[in-house]
Amino acid sequence: MSIDSILNELRRDQVHGASWYFLKGIELLEIALGNKPNKEEIRPLLNEIRDIRPGMASLLNLTYVIDRALSLDLDLGVIINRLKETYEKALENLSKQLDRFPVMCGSGVMTISYSSAVRAALSRWGRCIVDLYIMESRPGNEITQAIKDYSNYVSSVVPIPDSAIASFMSKVNYVIVGADGLYSDGYFLNKVGTETLLIVARKFNVNTIVVAEAYKAVTGGVNDVYTISVEIGGLSSRVPLLDKAPLDLVDHLITDFEIIKKPKPGDIEDLREYFINNVLRVGE
Repeated sequence: MSIDSILNELRRDQVHGASWYFLKGIELLEIALGNKPNKEEIRPLLNEIRDIRPGMASLLNLTYVIDRALSLDLDLGVIINRLKETYEKALENLSKQLDRFPVMCGSGVMTISYSSAVRAALSRWGRCIVDLYIMESRPGNEITQAIKDYSNYVSSVVPIPDSAIASFMSKVNYVIVGADGLYSDGYFLNKVGTETLLIVARKFNVNTIVVAEAYKAVTGGVNDVYTISVEIGGLSSRVPLLDKAPLDLVDHLITDFEIIKKPKPGDIEDLREYFINNVLRVGE
């Protein structure tokens, strides 16, 4: 694929999450490097990548690493290979951390949207889950992919309307969600409806779990989130695709680095530092 075709694919997408964008961004940079650009040709591409989804943590971290590598005169080919290795290692380490978490067998679970991190959790915990309730997750069509993939790991999948989460919460022991970004300003980004889900879970004393890799952790916050136009009853409105869900609604944050109980902003900064240092390895 060409650089322009990948950029267009990323701009049009309304389904995939941060991990997919991270991998696509790496693919894009790898193609660009094949053209043997100089520094001044790479930096405008980094700006284009950041502008695809302003504030998306995985893209911010990806472009930050490349920008730092340029400033330090590091071999970009080596850095891109490390980014790919880091992604693969994150999946491996995340599975190890998920295996450490004591999930109660016979549990009901509720989730929203589609997440590769949630899929990883279900692949480790599926034998202990009786029913998986998946929110319809409007706007968007993520539930189709979620049902297809998650059904490989749990025996019973129950799709529910977003408006019905309180009605089903009494059947649930855990709410499990992924994250498009973890922000040290005190919140994480995930599909719109996530904050409502966590608030209802808190009312019913349901354990809330966020599963996310360290490459989704960034310092600071994000201003405006990505919005799309939706039509309801013949009228249209702009709707955000993502919620800024407060960290204080999270009981456990499970990452490829560690399991964090009641995560705080400082924990997010530590995760980012872990990721950046692991890729750049300055001083080695």
